[in-house]
Amino acid sequence: MRIELKLAAGMMAVMALAGATRAHAAFPDLYHDQGQFEAQGTISQTTNFDGYSSNVSILNTSEAFGDLTLHGDPLVVVGTDTSYNPVRNLIANNDPSEILGGQIFKTGYNMLSFRLANLAGYGDQVFVELFTNVTSYGYGLYPQGAPEALSFYGFIVPDGEYFLGFTMNRTDFGSNFEPTPVDQIFGATDFQLGKTGEVCANRVCGGAVPEPSTWAMLILGFGLSGAIVRRRRPVLRTA
Repeated sequence: MRIELKLAAGMMAVMALAGATRAHAAFPDLYHDQGQFEAQGTISQTTNFDGYSSNVSILNTSEAFGDLTLHGDPLVVVGTDTSYNPVRNLIANNDPSEILGGQIFKTGYNMLSFRLANLAGYGDQVFVELFTNVTSYGYGLYPQGAPEALSFYGFIVPDGEYFLGFTMNRTDFGSNFEPTPVDQIFGATDFQLGKTGEVCANRVCGGAVPEPSTWAMLILGFGLSGAIVRRRRPVLRTA
């Protein structure tokens, strides 16, 4: 039994080493130019709020836009004719002290982008956290003021990693990065979801070709597992 356990542990170590041949990026690739971002793959969905009223539109606490669902307390579309006078309609949280969140309900999107702006508290930081099937990433972003322009942020993670959602909030929420004034309000639009190519259910894509040494280790591991199964078969009993 001890030999069998050692063989099984050895095979698990081999498989772990094979999976580690695909390194995990420290952070997603960040783009500030929309054209460069879109050139990296295919955009499947774009969500904006230009079709809403140019005044204020109060929505629900949760709204689905294709594969993207946004959450607020409740959500509100701030139009171009409001006192904030943004250059485009923006979606925001009606309670600026709460998180504006998003969930992505279709797996495989490894491209995510949005345009962000400060409706109030110009020049202040917005804390953005991105969630993937592998980990999460935190950013302190400094978008422009909404009456002037919208700041573009695009993120791409490697094939095999894909986005699950994100949160946006003022940075005095939970003391993330540098505190910002309590009167800060921000909004976003042009949420884009896309793919750069084949995206797999795990970090190792089926199209990835292992190194010869990796093949040898995998074959050895499968051989060891077969030996374990053969050794255990006589132990099986029927009632």
